[in-house]
Amino acid sequence: MKTKILVSIVLGAAAVVLVVALALDFGGRTPSADLSAETAQSPMATSPSASSATSAKSSSSPSETGKDSEQKKQTTEEEKTSSEPTAEATRPSWDPKPSASESRLEVPEQPEASQFKLPDTPKREPVLTKVPQTGVATGKLTKEFPKDAVPVPKSTTIVQSSVEKQEKLVFVGVEGRSNASVEEVLSFYSEHFEQQQWLTAQSEPAEGVTQLLGSFGEDSTTVTIRQLPTGATSIVAAGVFEIQE
Repeated sequence: MKTKILVSIVLGAAAVVLVVALALDFGGRTPSADLSAETAQSPMATSPSASSATSAKSSSSPSETGKDSEQKKQTTEEEKTSSEPTAEATRPSWDPKPSASESRLEVPEQPEASQFKLPDTPKREPVLTKVPQTGVATGKLTKEFPKDAVPVPKSTTIVQSSVEKQEKLVFVGVEGRSNASVEEVLSFYSEHFEQQQWLTAQSEPAEGVTQLLGSFGEDSTTVTIRQLPTGATSIVAAGVFEIQE
């Protein structure tokens, strides 16, 4: 019995020693040995130049890396710009580009304008060349009454007449009654003004009254005509003339 117990103790001690030995064997391996073993198994361990190149690349300065990225960015922008379509500049049809040659603007000379000239008119003889005898007469014409200046239609009864002078102007007046119609009296004096080459104007200042004016320069004659209730035609002529002696 004691022998069995002794054998069990010996076997137990041997087992403990074996376990301790195995533990010491695994725990006694150093990290350098493991690293060397792993390095021996790695392909990079056989190529020192490759590892040095890798370390050189990894140890490159940040400034060089920034320059490379900036160059790549600039190249990308240039390629993008060149790929974009560009609009071609076209010149308008009216050609705004100035001419290179110096030219002087010449204004054509205008032809001389023809001078305006009134048509020649025949020389006018003065209506009165001398002063007639002045005075007033009733029922007849005054002595030396200027019939050429202020004519009187035929078959006219004279009511009164007068001739006056103020400096170079002579005033001639006559009032009469005629058996001719208003139209006939107007035609008579219109023909007289036309012979004198006078300007004429006709108006009706009042109802039943017709007035005819003839004038040229300082000479003028106004004739007022109206129909009387008796059927006769009233004539009142007044003329102003300039004496040219």
